[in-house]
Amino acid sequence: MNRTTGLLAVMTLGLVLVGGQPASAGLDVDLGASVRVGDDTDLFVNISSRYFGRDSRMVADMGTRYSDPDDLSVALFLAHRSRRDPVEIWRLRERGLSWWDIGMRFNIPADAWFVAVRRRPGPPYGNAYGHWKNGKNSAYRMTDADARNLVAVRMIHEYYGVPVNVAMEWRASGQSIRTLMTREYRHRHGKMASHKSHGKPGKRHGKKK
Repeated sequence: MNRTTGLLAVMTLGLVLVGGQPASAGLDVDLGASVRVGDDTDLFVNISSRYFGRDSRMVADMGTRYSDPDDLSVALFLAHRSRRDPVEIWRLRERGLSWWDIGMRFNIPADAWFVAVRRRPGPPYGNAYGHWKNGKNSAYRMTDADARNLVAVRMIHEYYGVPVNVAMEWRASGQSIRTLMTREYRHRHGKMASHKSHGKPGKRHGKKK
């Protein structure tokens, strides 16, 4: 099977696997009363722990090392794909390596970053998807912003089971993956007491927090 045929097959099926489960099913569950849903950081740690299959204490520790929750998500994504210790990923990042360089060091293929879509998306995804679809990966160097956006879209899509285009719309609002994931959790599980004014992820257009 050539690359184009494989891509079309993925598009037709509409499935992307994470942990052996189809993305269309979603991984979202009510995390229970033990999780402080009023605290974005604590809730995001628990969501990330479930999504990436990591101990919540480890995720919380890694969260203290990254000032941006988007970077935490990329680090956990790379650790998951490469089967490396997240601390090893963090050390490389501390040395100044880009997310793309870290992925290349661990032989993570370009395809791993992308969720198949039926047509080339617009900003902020267009350039990255264009290079990928056209097979220009040998000359393409993904920016850190691209890496953050692509992992965020994948996480929203696979965890909540929403269509890829919807995940892209949420992310295009400019909000952090932590804000998007925790807001949708509260919306789904009726725990929005301290966040009623925020609305649904796809309906807001604010700056990244």
